[in-house]
Amino acid sequence: MYSLIPFLSVLGTYLLLRAMREDGMRPDRRRSGRGSTALRRIADRRWWIAYAIVVALGMYSQYMMAFVWMTHVLWLYVALRRHGHARRFPRMLIPYALAVALYIPWIPSAVGQFASSALPPLKETMNLSELTSVFSILTTGFDAKRLTSGMTVALLAMLAVLIAGSSRLRDTAGSTVRSGMEPSAARSVAAAEDRADSGRAARHLAFFAFVPLSLLLVFAAVREPFTAPYGFFTIRYVCPFAPFSYMFLGLLCSRIVLGTRETGAGGFCGKATRFLRRWSAWLLSIAVLAGGSIGFAFQGNYIYEQQTTPQTARTARTVACDADNAVVASSEFDYIESLYYFRSCVNYHFLKDGEVSTRGGYAPLHGSPAQVRHIDDLDTEKVTYLVRGGEKITETRHYRIVGTTVNGSNKAITLERR
Repeated sequence: MYSLIPFLSVLGTYLLLRAMREDGMRPDRRRSGRGSTALRRIADRRWWIAYAIVVALGMYSQYMMAFVWMTHVLWLYVALRRHGHARRFPRMLIPYALAVALYIPWIPSAVGQFASSALPPLKETMNLSELTSVFSILTTGFDAKRLTSGMTVALLAMLAVLIAGSSRLRDTAGSTVRSGMEPSAARSVAAAEDRADSGRAARHLAFFAFVPLSLLLVFAAVREPFTAPYGFFTIRYVCPFAPFSYMFLGLLCSRIVLGTRETGAGGFCGKATRFLRRWSAWLLSIAVLAGGSIGFAFQGNYIYEQQTTPQTARTARTVACDADNAVVASSEFDYIESLYYFRSCVNYHFLKDGEVSTRGGYAPLHGSPAQVRHIDDLDTEKVTYLVRGGEKITETRHYRIVGTTVNGSNKAITLERR
């Protein structure tokens, strides 16, 4: 799911831009005799129809995609108003109405999911510390609490690059006009046009990257009083916006490199300064992103909310699962988290005394045959109980503890029938 939504986010944005482009380039069919057939009208709106389908698919995949589509609506309104076509905005909402129609079967479940969070102990309040962690995790793979001093220096330098590059975006809009006043300077005009185009692209990317995060922050501020003492935010919620953040960073670095090719004073000091300005953005960003990739590779399946590395794959390789050996996860969360690694295990269960809620992310497990209410309900010779962190289990009436294996934050407790 969290691998699919960045793709749908980028695909939806592409389809929106393509639909806007096609809609702006073609003549108004209502004013001509041609194009009155239903097939031609559908062909004219094929990009809008495709966009509506992707919007619905995004909502079926993950609810946080709503913030991406809300950002698209805001961008549409701003773009139309800037070009004097604000009266067309209501018509542009038709694809969203189609997407809502496609999503109607799941709307009651979506309302229930938002009203009843399934993971309250894992949620954080979306405060300044969490926003810092978002920037840190997207670039280095580590949350703010695990950053070293060296990483912090590199991140501050990258932040300075971002601020410096962003501050120059507004200056590009008029550069083409000023350069265009000199007809003999064809190369300068072309370079100015390129800078203007890249500036517009950077502004659009910044809008698509940071407006959804701002909307999420506002929504969290409204929602968190009702989920106290738990928050609403988890780091995975920024997955739909992450691609635009990376594209924005890459484009800013490109602008800095290209913008300093022809500038700078002469002499050794001028060349050295120009060299540093030209390549520092690239080298710094590549170094930090490479370090982040290495960090992701080393820490593996790291759970940021719990600050633990489960090492479930290693645990699964050391645990027997057959007709005489049952594997029991301590909760619904651990059951789902480890399900991939125990997918071939026919005797895989989770422990829960009461009923699984019909709302929230665990709703599919309601009434599942994998649920056991007590270890003694099993009839196997051995049971491997999977717990995480400091969780414990006491011996039961039918089973006694014979061993414990620790892998990362995972603990496999072996119980044997008395």
